[in-house]
Amino acid sequence: MVRVRCGSRWGFTLVELLVVISIIAVLMGILMPALQKVRRQGRRALCGFNLRNMYMAHKSYQTETGTYLANFSRNPYTPWYNHDGFRTGMGLGRLTTEQKTRRLGELQEWAPNVPKKMICPSAKWALDHPEDGFYAIDRSYGVNIDGDYEAAYKNPSSNYSDKESWVRHHAQKLFLADALDWWISYYFCRAYLEYGEQWVGKDTYGATAFRHDDAVNVVYWDGHTGGLKQEEVTTNQRLWDPLR
Repeated sequence: MVRVRCGSRWGFTLVELLVVISIIAVLMGILMPALQKVRRQGRRALCGFNLRNMYMAHKSYQTETGTYLANFSRNPYTPWYNHDGFRTGMGLGRLTTEQKTRRLGELQEWAPNVPKKMICPSAKWALDHPEDGFYAIDRSYGVNIDGDYEAAYKNPSSNYSDKESWVRHHAQKLFLADALDWWISYYFCRAYLEYGEQWVGKDTYGATAFRHDDAVNVVYWDGHTGGLKQEEVTTNQRLWDPLR
């Protein structure tokens, strides 16, 4: 190796420095995609862990009370994530009526009410819009509402609290998933393909969020979690319909 003497010290030549820099750049080019992949896998794993915990909170309520934790209670009008049973199962404190009730007729959404750790780490909109130290779980995860109205309509003696008993093929039916809204439906699941990780209101109602390398994390009615590609979600209505 040729060195240049600078006074009483020896140094590397410019060519040698450029070679070293080039080698470092090549190594970084090789390592960065691998590191990014590991990070994506870590975010996806944490998201699946969140979904599993949310399923267990719902299941705990069902086991304790004998009824399904409905998508919303009618009095007051409250989504599942603000329900006392769900929050207790997740180790969260109960909310006041003012905090958890939507005032119908006003242009507002329910207040964010969960800590950051319960948000999908890839749910960019939710993470970028904290409010009073809390995050919008309804822009991170949504519950499948398909079949709710139809089942209650066909069986007037039933209600949404009976859903645990009339869901068929629990291991094949979607329960909760990555979403841009607190509820999701087969008829609205494609909105994310147009808007991506951006909540725009009405146009993204019921949107399933394919935020994990064009796939979505889901938890089924039997409690197991998994990932599904876009086409597996948008072309398979049986996945959504609990009555089929």
